[in-house]
Amino acid sequence: MRDWWIDGETGLPQEAAEKIKKKISSTSEGVLIGEALLIGLDGIKPVKPLSLGSSNQYFLDVVSANITIPSKTDDKSDIVEADMNGLASLRLPTVKKYVRKGRPELGFLAEEMPAEVRTSQGDIDLKALIAVLTAKVKRLEEAVLGGGGTV
Repeated sequence: MRDWWIDGETGLPQEAAEKIKKKISSTSEGVLIGEALLIGLDGIKPVKPLSLGSSNQYFLDVVSANITIPSKTDDKSDIVEADMNGLASLRLPTVKKYVRKGRPELGFLAEEMPAEVRTSQGDIDLKALIAVLTAKVKRLEEAVLGGGGTV
C-alpha cells in the first residue's frame, strides 16, 4: 500500500489535492479557486484585490522588478482634469528618519500627510502621492521653462 501518490486531475500529492478540490468550483466565467482566483478563457484574474496586510499587520518589504498600476480609461468613469494648482500647492510634511520593528527607515508619518494622499484607513496612497509630486514638478517646469521645452 502506498503512503502517497500524485492526483491525476490536479498533479498534486493526494492530501493537497483533496484540500484544494474542496475550494474549486465552476462558474459560467471559468473555474473559481478558493474564492480568490478565477481561471477563464481570458486568463487568470483575482476575484477581489490582493491584500498583503494592513496598517497593523504589514510586511516589511515587497520586492519586485516592476510594479504595474493598471490605469486604462475603459476601467474608469467621470474622468476630469485634476486641479493641478491645488495639488501643487499642497504642503507635504518633512521626510522623517525612524526605526520600525528594529529597522531604520526613511519616509513619512501618515498622520502628517494631507487628506488628498491618504487612504480611507488613514495610510499613505502612493499613487496619489505620485500625482501630487507630479503636479509640483510640472509647476516647477513651467516656472523654469516658461511652459515649454526641455532642460
